[in-house]
Amino acid sequence: MILIVGATGYIGRYLCPYLQEKGYEVLALGRSEKVRKFFDHFEVPFQYFDMKEEASYKNLPKQNIEAVIDLSACLAEHETPVRSFFDINTLGVYRLLEFVRQNDIRKFILTSSHKVYNDIRKDILSEADGISFRGDHSPYIISKVAAEYFVEYYNKDFGLEGIVLRLTGVHGYGEILGHLNADGSYKKSTFEIFFEKALKGERIEVWGDQSVKRDHIYIKDVLSAIEASVRAKGKQGIFNIATGKGISQYEEACALAKVFGRDKVSEVVVCPEKPGLTRGYIYDVSKACEELGWVPCFTDPVMMYKDYKQEWEKKVYRNYHYIQEGQMPMSL
Repeated sequence: MILIVGATGYIGRYLCPYLQEKGYEVLALGRSEKVRKFFDHFEVPFQYFDMKEEASYKNLPKQNIEAVIDLSACLAEHETPVRSFFDINTLGVYRLLEFVRQNDIRKFILTSSHKVYNDIRKDILSEADGISFRGDHSPYIISKVAAEYFVEYYNKDFGLEGIVLRLTGVHGYGEILGHLNADGSYKKSTFEIFFEKALKGERIEVWGDQSVKRDHIYIKDVLSAIEASVRAKGKQGIFNIATGKGISQYEEACALAKVFGRDKVSEVVVCPEKPGLTRGYIYDVSKACEELGWVPCFTDPVMMYKDYKQEWEKKVYRNYHYIQEGQMPMSL
């Protein structure tokens, strides 16, 4: 059995049915009862779990556990008090690692963030470049870095097969793309603006220097990376999970216009005089390819958005949090 913590989140809603279809026995763990209907639809077993509550650990199965996957995160975008980052992102991981150690579970997989590199300026970033960060997201990043160090500690001292996956920005239907403010208001991301204009066939303006490119990954490549981590025997350590390629916002807008254009395909216009992205990032994923046997498949933006369109039309993996509040953005 595989225990999936944080299963009610965006990645978890994709991962649980995916692994079950691959033949794994999974147990989805999370706090959101609203998502239970989703798991019932896929016949995925679900159990309430709060990583801060001792009783939740006592109720977990303890026999024949192949791996524990921790997808949980207190996100910086939610404007959460600093203490909450450490309660969930750091101490929550420590509690799970103790559960794993005490019950002789060999495999632990943690999803982390590429934001740990946000103050490193290189054309291509690898795990060997270390950690350097600055800015408003620093408390969140520090909490994730501390969690990574806990995994390393358990690997060295207790022989755990602990794997940390540093995910770049993940594209896919049902994600929170923009900024969710503390008052409940929502600021759309550039992607959402492009998406909505592409649907209407409206002119899309792309701002800034289009030599700046970013390396984002599609949700289904994240799923295959997690499965590869489960399968990998005797592996430990930190791995970048990205495509290894960057695309500009112009390339992204053109791909969206091509895939989602209906009666009229949007004209994409570059406005270099307007403020745009100032920093790009592309990640070296060779370590994950070589040690985990994983290869990203959705590296072409048109191919990725064609698959995204299929998921968007089915509306299966929609964002339940926005549905609850009645303010789901069009692109979700």
